[in-house]
Amino acid sequence: MKSVSIIIPTYNREKLLPRAIESVLSQDFDGEVEIVVSDDGSKDDTLKIAASFGAQVKIVLKPHDCKTQGPSSTRNRGIAAATNPYVLFLDSDDYFFPGHIKKMVAAIEENPEFGYIFCRILEINETTTPPTFSLWTKEEINEREIINLNIASHNVAQTNGFIFKKEVFDKVGVFHEDIYHGEDIDLWMRISEFYKGNFSDHYGAALRRNGADQLTADSKESLLKIQQKVFRNALKRYFKLKLNNPYRLAKLLYINAYYITIQLPVIKKIFLKSYEKKKLQESAEQKWYPLAYFIKI
Repeated sequence: MKSVSIIIPTYNREKLLPRAIESVLSQDFDGEVEIVVSDDGSKDDTLKIAASFGAQVKIVLKPHDCKTQGPSSTRNRGIAAATNPYVLFLDSDDYFFPGHIKKMVAAIEENPEFGYIFCRILEINETTTPPTFSLWTKEEINEREIINLNIASHNVAQTNGFIFKKEVFDKVGVFHEDIYHGEDIDLWMRISEFYKGNFSDHYGAALRRNGADQLTADSKESLLKIQQKVFRNALKRYFKLKLNNPYRLAKLLYINAYYITIQLPVIKKIFLKSYEKKKLQESAEQKWYPLAYFIKI
């Protein structure tokens, strides 16, 4: 089996980083595993903890003259430092399930045309003892969703659930550092414009809730503008690259029209209120189960 690089971007994660690293080190994978912890200027003991794992972990420091902060630049430094032909990402507050890397490498090696593979993700609830889990990935994944990442529908592919050929980033580029809360969507769409991929039907990682659902109204308005820009750029690229995918074009036209519409003042106010109501309802209806419900342990 070929070797992999696991990029773990981190910032002030002294309590959670060990679990992430250990979930990689405990994998039953025969190839070489390079762990790249890319730090974004942590002020706590994150770097000390990363160093305690010795030569098993390569630490990438944030340059002193670096003015940007966030996951994009941190992941990009990790990509630059990675030396193996396959790349996976793992956020430092999340962790891989056993057998994940082996399954991902096997899946991407099935077809030389594959540039990426993604798998299922579970959301974790640690307010219960023991922790319980819920589906993050939608139950049914179809071919259109695989080909048209982040365009066909929501809750299909998440950063922790990907494996990429390293060459993908040489051709397509890396995360755009001027985009936040959408930098991953932007990159996955760009990659799917050039590369074929596939879906591995297994649960690969545990995902902790982030703060996106607790954003203020002003922040949500900014988020709408950023996401509108991401999909507007995707539509421009469709024509520039002369892609031949009628479904992709129709969906991009619809999404762009949608974002234009909900930016109108009256509609925006209605949208933000309905968004809050929808999120509260989804949270109330979310079902949590022991890990054994999803994975044999």
